[in-house]
Amino acid sequence: MASDRNGKPPVLIVMLNWNSHEETITAVESVLKMDYPNYEIFLIDSGSADDSVAELRKITTSSIQLLESPVNVGYTGGCNLGLQRGVEVGAKYVWLLNNDAVVGPETLSSIVALAESDPAIGLVTPVIASLDEVPHITFAGGVCSIKEALYDETNDLEQARRWAVEYPKDGLVIGTAMLVSTRLIREIGVLEPSFFAYYEDIDYCARSSGAGYRNVVDTASMVYHFEKNRNTKPFEIRPHYWYYMARNEGRFWRKHLGLVRGLKQTWTSSNAFLRHRNRVNSLPASSDAILAGLWHGWWNRGGPYHPSFRMPGVVAWMVKLYGRRASLQPAAYSVEQSQIVPER
Repeated sequence: MASDRNGKPPVLIVMLNWNSHEETITAVESVLKMDYPNYEIFLIDSGSADDSVAELRKITTSSIQLLESPVNVGYTGGCNLGLQRGVEVGAKYVWLLNNDAVVGPETLSSIVALAESDPAIGLVTPVIASLDEVPHITFAGGVCSIKEALYDETNDLEQARRWAVEYPKDGLVIGTAMLVSTRLIREIGVLEPSFFAYYEDIDYCARSSGAGYRNVVDTASMVYHFEKNRNTKPFEIRPHYWYYMARNEGRFWRKHLGLVRGLKQTWTSSNAFLRHRNRVNSLPASSDAILAGLWHGWWNRGGPYHPSFRMPGVVAWMVKLYGRRASLQPAAYSVEQSQIVPER
C-alpha cells in the first residue's frame, strides 16, 4: 500500500461476504465513490455455498483483492484475517465495514481525520443509520465501562454526547463500520475468535479502553445499514442471531468481571433473553436457539452455532417455568425505546 498519498494515511477496507454477493457488490460500489485517496479493499468470502466467489472475482482489481476461505470462519475469523492483512501490508488503519452497508463520499475522510486528531484514539465509527424507507439513526454512541460493570448504547445523539463527556475513557463503538488503528492491533491483538459473531466488537472496545485508548463516534459522518430490531420485529430475527447474542453477552461479562463478579450482569442478561424467548415462543427454532445460547453461555462455550443445539430437556423445562412464574413477560417497546442491533 502507498504509505502516504496526498497526505493521507493508508487504509485497508475489509468486507466479509457469505452468500450475499449482490449486497457486497453494492457496498463496494458505494466505497469506490468516496473521495478518500489512499485505500484498498480486501474482500473475504467465508465459505459461501452460492455463486459469490465467481461473482466477486469479476470485480477484483489491483486495489480490490479477494480472499476465498473454503469454510465459514465466522465474523470474528473473517475480520481477523483482515486485521492481520492490514498490519502486514503497512496500513495505518483497517476499516471493518459490513457488506450490506452504504457509505457517503466523505465518510472515510471524516473518520480518518478524527482518528488522526489524537494518537490516543484506537477505534472510530460513524453514526449508523437504517436503510429503511424512512431512515433513522440506530447507533449514535454508547458506554462500555468494565470498572462500573456498565454497557449501554443509544440512537439519541444528545445522550451519546452526554456519555462522551461523562465517560471519556469508556466510549463504545460497534463493528458495523469500525475503523481500527493498526497500532492498537499490534498492542492488544485481534478480535476474540471464540465469540464467532456478535459481542466481539463490545469486547474489543473494552480491551481498547483497558489499554488506554479512546473509542469515539464521529457525529459528522454516517453509514447506512440494514438493521433488524429484536424488540420491535422479533419474528424477523434468525435463530443464529438469537443464539450468539444470548450466549456471548454472558460470556463477555464473565471474561471481564470473572464468574462471581459477573453474576449480576449475567442474571440480568439471561432474564432479558427469557423475555425475548417468551415473545418468539411460537417460533420453535428461535426459542430453542435462545435457550441453547443461554446454556452455552453459562458453560462459557464458544464457536459456531448449529441448529441442533439444545438446552438439556429438564433444564429447559425449569427455565421455561421460571420464565412464566417470575413475570418475565415481554415488555412493549417503541422504536425510540428499543435497542437496535445489526444482524450480520
